[in-house]
Amino acid sequence: MSLQERLKDRNTLVRIGLVCLVIGNLLHLLARPTPAFGQGLIDGVFGLFTGLAIGCLLMSLRRKES
Repeated sequence: MSLQERLKDRNTLVRIGLVCLVIGNLLHLLARPTPAFGQGLIDGVFGLFTGLAIGCLLMSLRRKES
């Protein structure tokens, strides 16, 4: 099964979304950045993973169950 076919599967999108959500929250919780540069970087990566999670979970809702 190719990656393109797997991304059409609803369960795969849910798993990807939940993994991104967990990684983002753990990163935000466990990372201890330096005050000047690191905080913005950690917030940016947290936002990236949260956005990926929201996008994948919403796309999984729109997919028809196969």
